[in-house]
Amino acid sequence: MIERGGAMVAVLDDLAGEPERPIAQELDFLIQRTGQDELTLLSQAMRLGLGLLYRQTAEQAFIDEVLTRTEAVAAIGPQRVSEIEYAKQALAQDVRRGLGL
Repeated sequence: MIERGGAMVAVLDDLAGEPERPIAQELDFLIQRTGQDELTLLSQAMRLGLGLLYRQTAEQAFIDEVLTRTEAVAAIGPQRVSEIEYAKQALAQDVRRGLGL
């Protein structure tokens, strides 16, 4: 889960299991393997990274009830909203069961 304002932390946490490599090394690898130029690859990386941060931030805002369901559906789609709602309900049920309520 992402804390408010902590989207970048969540992305870095997601990558924690991967070995850390210098960005230049990764970029060189991609240039060699794809045949694309540096500017094209950096542009793709920016779009992909911003898209990921956008989705993670929208998901967390919905979880925190900052976004309405309608806004969340527009931002992340109905399937992802349903998955989050199911997870929230399952968690609440597990907590009630654990507390013997």
